[in-house]
Amino acid sequence: MTDKSIENSNYSDFRKSIPEYGDDEIITILKKRKQYQPEAAEIAVQEAIKRGLIHSDQDLFSKEFQQETVSPSLFPTINKERNRNKIRKSIARGLLIVGSIPTVWGIFKISENSFYEGILLILLGAIWIYGSAQLMRSVSSKITNLLFLMLFASVAYIVKLILGMKNLAAMDFVIPIVLVLLVAYGLLFIRKLND
Repeated sequence: MTDKSIENSNYSDFRKSIPEYGDDEIITILKKRKQYQPEAAEIAVQEAIKRGLIHSDQDLFSKEFQQETVSPSLFPTINKERNRNKIRKSIARGLLIVGSIPTVWGIFKISENSFYEGILLILLGAIWIYGSAQLMRSVSSKITNLLFLMLFASVAYIVKLILGMKNLAAMDFVIPIVLVLLVAYGLLFIRKLND
C-alpha cells in the first residue's frame, strides 16, 4: 500500500467518524486543530459550518477558537477513556514481558545449583506477571505500588550482580539502567492514566 492510499484511507476514516461526534467534540477539535492531522481538522471545520457552530473559516480567528497552548509534559494527556484503556493495556503487556526476565534468570540459577535464589526469582517473576495481567484488566494503585516495590528490589539485585562481576563493560550498566527507566516510566504512566 502506498503512502497516498494510506492518506486517502485516513481521510475517508475522518469523513466517517467526525460527523458522528457531538458538538462539544467538534468544538474541541477546532480549538486544538493544530494537534490534529490537517485533513481531520478540515473535516471538523466543514462539519462545524454545516451544523452552524461557526459560519466560516474566519470564525476560527475569534477568541473562542484560539489555539490552546500545549505545555510539554513527560506524560501526554489522553482525553478519551477508550484510548486510555488501550494505552494501559499496551503498557501492561510490556510489563508482562518484563516479568519473564526474572523467571528465566531463576531457571538459569537453578541450573547453576543456586536453588533457593532460583526459586525466589521464579516466584517474584510469577508475581510480577500476575500483577501485570491485573493491570491489563483495570488500574489498581495497590498493584502499581507492588510493582514499584518489586522494581526497587530488582534494582538492588541488579546492583549486587554488577558488583560481583569481574570484567565490566559499558553495556553491563547501560542495558539495566535503560530497562529500569522504561519500566518505571510505564508504571508512572499507568498511575497517571488512573488520575
